[in-house]
Amino acid sequence: MGFVEFISVLAIYLEIAVLAFFEYKMWRTMYTPLNLLMLPYAVMLMVTILASGTMDIVDFYYPSMLLWMLGLLLFAIPSFMLALPLRNSLRKEPTGFILDNINMKYLNIFSVLLVSAFLLRFVFMVKTSSLLPGSDDFGYEYCGKGVWGHLHRALHALSIIYIYKFDKKHKWYLFLIGGMFFVTLMYGVKSWVLIPAMGGVCMRLYAGKMKLSLSLFLKVFVLAFAVFLVTYTFSLVLGRDNSAAFSAIFEIICRNFVHYVISGIMGWSQDLELGILERPNFDVLITNVLNIYNAIVGNEYVNPINPFFIHNGVNGSNVRAFFGTIYINATLIQYVLTVVVVSFIHYFACLWAIKSKNFYINLVYFFFGGMLLMGWFEIYFYHLQFLEVPAWILILSFLGSRNSENETENAGRNTYRELEKL
Repeated sequence: MGFVEFISVLAIYLEIAVLAFFEYKMWRTMYTPLNLLMLPYAVMLMVTILASGTMDIVDFYYPSMLLWMLGLLLFAIPSFMLALPLRNSLRKEPTGFILDNINMKYLNIFSVLLVSAFLLRFVFMVKTSSLLPGSDDFGYEYCGKGVWGHLHRALHALSIIYIYKFDKKHKWYLFLIGGMFFVTLMYGVKSWVLIPAMGGVCMRLYAGKMKLSLSLFLKVFVLAFAVFLVTYTFSLVLGRDNSAAFSAIFEIICRNFVHYVISGIMGWSQDLELGILERPNFDVLITNVLNIYNAIVGNEYVNPINPFFIHNGVNGSNVRAFFGTIYINATLIQYVLTVVVVSFIHYFACLWAIKSKNFYINLVYFFFGGMLLMGWFEIYFYHLQFLEVPAWILILSFLGSRNSENETENAGRNTYRELEKL
């Protein structure tokens, strides 16, 4: 790293520190959209820089950080526009408080039935299907399409609920959480394991059910690596019928773990250095909305998958991290507007969660937060989950609002009234 590169790295970390300081001053919490997006990026950027040039990994292209420096400033605009006029009322709000007044009885019944149905389907497919567990085709057939695909997205919402609600009195929730994540592991997309998990952890941290510590970071790292260990073991041993020794498989997993961690930031770095391979296609950024319309009228679906893979020395990457993916699919004006609009959506959810204290609105917000936490890898607001999981949360709010003998508040109706205010 030369002097110019050192100064540029120092500049982006200084920007992140300043923005984080003002975020906390305005919102009185660290769990704001901008922080959830940029703080994990700051960690992964350093990992990427340290990993570049080692283990056959290509060198990092430092000018690629400029897009993030601009993007973070744009993303901060809605934060200032919403927080500054409301700064006096925000100071009066008890941060970290969530109305935890839901009745778990019917949610427990629904969750047990749903997880059991998925596990029975897994057993049935293993016995009758020629597809191998761990393969992409098995995952898509298992829970990636049709009714099972939609039910799978309900598990995203439910897993956050049960991570949040877990305590010493409800240790059996671990079996439900494990069953839900098993289904998603079989789906094979690691991000959709990590997003609900991190959303649930952040919701617990925000509410004071957990404390941020080095131990927690280590546990999250172990969890993330465990996800890789399981998914890659399935894909290498079962999905590809590979009989290689475990040590060789473990080495491949470790290399691919490093590849996954750096692929978004390094993918954008390499893409910019190569002159940007993709042509702008704004439809990609509104894929979920367009595909709902296409499903209604019978048109062909938009495919948001980037066909351009760039090899970073370990494997190919077609992801460009949060701001990179927006940039390659938009003109400069579209880039600016998209970042600001997406930020407004997240900050509106944040403000609504703080003001309402409603459990389910906080659930939506922290699901969005889980997607922002993965911004160092890719963007997720154009996926159908961005719209469908909140819809499932609304449905679940009615299940969880059935009055018990000692419960008089109807959380589901409160959620509905909040939605009507829009």
